[in-house]
Order: sequence, then C-alpha cells, then structure tokens
Amino acid sequence: MAFLDNPGVAGPFGALMDEYARAAEDLCRVVETIPSDEFAKARSSEDPDTVSYRSICRHCVNAAYGYSFMIREARKRDIHREHILPEDEPATPVDVRGLLENALKYGEETLDGLYDADDETVLGLSFKAHWGPTYDPEMILEHAIVHLLRHRRQIERWLAGTA
Repeated sequence: MAFLDNPGVAGPFGALMDEYARAAEDLCRVVETIPSDEFAKARSSEDPDTVSYRSICRHCVNAAYGYSFMIREARKRDIHREHILPEDEPATPVDVRGLLENALKYGEETLDGLYDADDETVLGLSFKAHWGPTYDPEMILEHAIVHLLRHRRQIERWLAGTA
C-alpha cells in the first residue's frame, strides 16, 4: 500500500491505518475517473466543501491532516499546519493520490508510540472535536475511514448523475 510506509502493523491502530489506506485507495480510484475539465466545475451547494469535485477532494485531504492534528494536540506534539491545501488545490484528479498519501503518512507518524498503547493510555488522550463530539485517537481514525467512504460514495453518485 503506497498510502502507508508500514502497512500490516499489528494491533488496533495498525488495522485502522490499513483500512484507512484501503478507503483512500478506493477514493482515489474513483477520483481518477473524473474528467479533468469537470474537476473544478462548481455546483450549487450550501457547503463550500462540496461545491466541486476539487473542493470535496481538498476537504478529504485537509480533514485527514485535521484528524492527525487533533491526535497530535492531545499528545502535545508539534502540528504542521503548512500541509493544509489552498482553494486551488488539488489541481487535477491525479494529484489527489499523492496529497492523500502524504496525509496518511503524516497520520502514521502521528501514531508513533501509540501502536502498543493500552486502552487506558488511548482513552487518556480524549479530545473534543470542533464539531462537538469527544473522540479518542482510535475513534477519530474510525471516523476518518468512514469520512473517505462517504465522500467516495458522493463522488460516485455525482459521476452517475444520481445525486
């Protein structure tokens, strides 16, 4: 899996990262079928994260970093906000794969030292997300996986003309 430097790591976090990489691969596979001339074309939406294929992809990449930022903040580790994409990125559907690979590898690095953590340690890193719920690192990664699955489905429906 190109999305991870160390696929197949044992334990719950290893399993979550493998599934995260699988969801990222599935999203990229669908995104790479988007015609380039349609990628940045705006649609009517009240949500700025869903006005175009590009905006959805940017949102997915930025959210992947955001989940890592939350874990890093709970662990009192450095956060590298320079990774957040501006509005004109990604430039093409093909660019999404490399950007998402970098985001997941950043997440993999974020988990260094947690792969062997016991439940008490993981629960001790709970944090409140800006949208309200309280998560721990395991829960936010589960959310991250489903986030990619939901947006992959959204893009598939747009491409099929059913949304």
